[in-house]
Parts: sequence; C-alpha cells; structure tokens
Amino acid sequence: MAQTHLSLIIPTYNEERFIKQAIQCSQFADEVIIIDSYSTDTTTQIVKELGCKLIQRKFDNFSSQKNHAISETTNDWIFILDADEYISPRLQSEILDTINSAKHNAYRIYRRNFFVNRFLKYGSDGNDSAIRLFNKNYCWYEGLVHERVIVNGSLGKLKILMQHYTWVNLRNFLIKKNSYAALQAQQILEKGKEVSYLILIIKPLGRFISEYLIRGGFLDGIAGIISTRMNSYGVISRYLKLRNLQRMTTDKRLLHYDIFTLKLNEEAAKESKNRPKTGLLKIYLLPKLVFINYYFFKGYFFKGMDGYALSYLYSFKEFQSLICKWFRDRGVN
Repeated sequence: MAQTHLSLIIPTYNEERFIKQAIQCSQFADEVIIIDSYSTDTTTQIVKELGCKLIQRKFDNFSSQKNHAISETTNDWIFILDADEYISPRLQSEILDTINSAKHNAYRIYRRNFFVNRFLKYGSDGNDSAIRLFNKNYCWYEGLVHERVIVNGSLGKLKILMQHYTWVNLRNFLIKKNSYAALQAQQILEKGKEVSYLILIIKPLGRFISEYLIRGGFLDGIAGIISTRMNSYGVISRYLKLRNLQRMTTDKRLLHYDIFTLKLNEEAAKESKNRPKTGLLKIYLLPKLVFINYYFFKGYFFKGMDGYALSYLYSFKEFQSLICKWFRDRGVN
C-alpha cells in the first residue's frame, strides 16, 4: 500500500522564541509550510535557516490565513501546528499511522497546556482540544478568532496528547487577549448584538465561576487563578471593544483600550517591586476591594458602563501587581 503524504502548516507572527522547536518536531511530515504575518523579530530568519517553505501574507483573520496556506500545500492530509506547540515522537507515529489507515475525514487532538509553572489539569484549559489533522478535500476553516474546522464527513480523535507551551509572561498574554478580543468584537458586531450593563457584569463573572469553581480551576493553584482571571478579562475586553466599535464609549481611556490596558500593566509591574510578600488570600481579596473603592467611593458608579469597565480594569491592575509580586518572590518571569 502506498504511503499517504502529510503537509504540516505553522502560522507565525513574532514566534522567535518557539519556532525552531516547532519546525524540529515537524520533520516527520513530507512538507512543512510556514505562513507568516510579516513578523518583525527573527522568526523568518530562523525559518529560512532551517530550510522551510515560507509564505508571507498580511494578517486579516485566522481562518483566511490558514485557508490560504492550505491552498498552497501539495498533499491532501494537513496538520496545523501552532508555533508554541510540540509534537512528541509518539504523537508523530500516531499521526502517520492514522492517515495511512484513515477511517475519518478529520481528527480531534487533545492538548496539555503548560501555564506559568505547570501543565493545567482543570478549567477550560485543562481539557482543551481542537481539530488539527484533516483531509483538505473535506474540511476548511471558518471564523475570525478561535476559528473552527468545518468537517464534511466523520470526525475521529487521536489518543496521544500534544503539548502546548502557552505562557511567556503576563504582558505577552495580555497582548494576546487584547488581540483576540478585537476580532471577537468584530464577530459580535456583524451579528448585530449590543452590550448591556448586565452583559458586562454577567459574562466575565460567569466565565470565571464556570472555569475556576465548576470546572475545578482552583485545583491548579496559582496557575489556575491566573488562567481563569485572564480568560475572564478576555471576555469583558471583547464587549468593551464592541462598545468602541458601536461608538457607545465616552471615556478617552477606554477609547484607546490597548494603550490604556498595557499602561496599567506597566504600572502594575512597577508597583509590585515595593509590595510586601503576597499570597493567594491577598490575590483573591485585594482586587475586589480596589473595585469597590473605584466604583462606589470614587464615584465611578455615576459614569455608567464606562465607570463599571474602568473599575474592573483598575481592579485587574491590582490583580496583575499581586501576580507580578508573586512571580518576583519566586524568581518566575
């Protein structure tokens, strides 16, 4: 029986930290293609040195980027690998065995997400999966962010887990969340939905309760609370950016959302240097006290939804400062 060939695609933008490892673990594939969104670091230089096929395309959305790369492949079977993911030798063997005796048109793979100081076991990131292996004749991508594979046919799943090293540092993760939120806001805008006071309160809170309490994120320790709080921040960010798109925002700080939130991140990092030693109890309680102070005592209540948003972001700044201090005490980046 003739061997089935595999094309592997790695989307990149400023991935100099991870791209070499990603390419090295991809050498089992017959074709490796890097689809780069015009990186400004040394990513493309590393790619060229390692002899991979490089395609550069201006980023518009995740689905279009991947669909374009798929159209450039020479084989029917495709594997999509993020630059910060790693395919073990055991998983490599399973992928090749699977496509050589394929019973389905696509396959779901589960990931082990390394975050801060451990592989997460709980919350949404502790049971994470995606369709990454598929026959391009029956599958394609849709969606601007957290894109999904549309499968025309049956779907199977692989047994071996893929490793995902999602953590670089707090600021990097904040930038990533802001970027995702912008695309998600655009998606919601196209559906004609509006933001209410209730949505601003319930959606982020519901996400945190679901991941941290119901799905057991608290069992992952400090990594669990950071992961779930960051995911909750991502939720409120998408709706605040939607308000900007709908021209409902009046506060100048919120109109320049990315600049403002990154400035708060810088301030949090500086303030953490002079903080006393912190622990989980302070991380839980102090941000809530900051929110109460801004929203009620500083009168942000009278600013409406903008005031609620600002109170949330200043409380999130306090959370970041506490986390930075926790990192400093333990020599973590």
